[in-house]
Amino acid sequence: MKRFFLYLFPLIIITISSCWSKHDDINLNKIDVRVQIRRFDKALFSINPDSMRCSIPKLSHEYGRFFQIFGEGVIRIGKIEEPNFAGYLESFVTNPMVKDTYKKVQDVFPNLDKLNDEFTDAFKRYHYYFPNRNIPIIYSFVSGFNLSTMLDDNLLGIGLDRYLGGDCSYYLSLGIPKYSIRNMMPSKITSDCMRAWAIGEFPFNDSIDNMINNIIYEGKLMYFTKKMLPEQSDSLIFGFSPARLKWCKNNEKQLWTYFIENKMLFITDSFIINKYINDAPFTSGFSQESPGRAVVWLGYRIVDSYLKNNKEVTFQQMMKERDYQKIFNRSKYRP
Repeated sequence: MKRFFLYLFPLIIITISSCWSKHDDINLNKIDVRVQIRRFDKALFSINPDSMRCSIPKLSHEYGRFFQIFGEGVIRIGKIEEPNFAGYLESFVTNPMVKDTYKKVQDVFPNLDKLNDEFTDAFKRYHYYFPNRNIPIIYSFVSGFNLSTMLDDNLLGIGLDRYLGGDCSYYLSLGIPKYSIRNMMPSKITSDCMRAWAIGEFPFNDSIDNMINNIIYEGKLMYFTKKMLPEQSDSLIFGFSPARLKWCKNNEKQLWTYFIENKMLFITDSFIINKYINDAPFTSGFSQESPGRAVVWLGYRIVDSYLKNNKEVTFQQMMKERDYQKIFNRSKYRP
C-alpha cells in the first residue's frame, strides 16, 4: 500500500480532440478509458446535518478509502469509527464559511463535464504510454481551503474550493499570497492533478537529495504533465504568466550560470533547495520579473535535452529513470 499524499498547490479552457491528436500519433478513439469524476462534495453537502450520523455508513460504503482519507487526512476530524466523528463532520458541513464556500463551488462548477473530458484524454495518453498502470478514480471535494489535491494508490482527489478563481474573496483573507492565488483557477486543475499523479507514480529518489537532482526531478514532472496535456499552453502547465515564461526563455543561460558560479548545483541544504523549488513571488537572486520556481524551467530543459540527445531512450524509460545524475550527464545541456 502506498502512503497517501496530500498536496497544497499554490495554485484557457481548451478544446479537446476526441480523434487523432495533432500533437502526437495517438489515436485516442481506440483507447478504452473514460474518466468520470465522483462528486463527493455534492454527496456530503446534500445530507441533512441532523441525519449525519446515520448517513455515515452509506458514505463509507460508496466512497470507501477516499472517505477515510477525507476525514482523517483532509479535514482532520479523526477516523470514521471514532464516536465523535459524526459530530465533527456535522460541524464541518454547517460551518458558515464552509457552507458559503460550497455554494461558490456549485456556482463555479455546476457540472464537471469539461474536466471529465480533459482527464479522459490525459489518462488515455497515460494508458497508452503506461498500459500496465492503473487509472485512478477521481473525486471532487470541499475541504475548507485545506488542500488542492490528494492522492492515494488508485485514487485522486480535487479540492474544488482551491480553484474558484483569483476573485474569490476568501483567498486573501486567509493569507494566501497573491502569486499563489493567480494559479487558483479552474483551468489549472488538470495540470496540477497530472503533476500530482506523476509524483505518486514516479516518486523522488532521495538517496542523494541535492539541488540538481531536485531540479531534474521537477523537470521530469513538467515533461510528464506536458506529455499528458499537449493541448495546454506552457504558461498554464508551468503556472507562469506569459511574461514570466518569456523571462525564463530569455534568461535561461543567465539562470544556469548563476547556479554554476555560486556552486549551488550539488548543495544539500534543504532550506536553500526549497527556496528555489517551492512557489515564491520571484526567483531569489534575480529580478522581480522572474517567476518563482524558475529552476523548474531549467529542469524541463535538461530533461528535454536528455531525450533529444539520446534517441534510444523512450519517454517511458526517462520517467522510470531515478539516476538524475545520469540524466544530467547525458543531457549535454548547454543553454
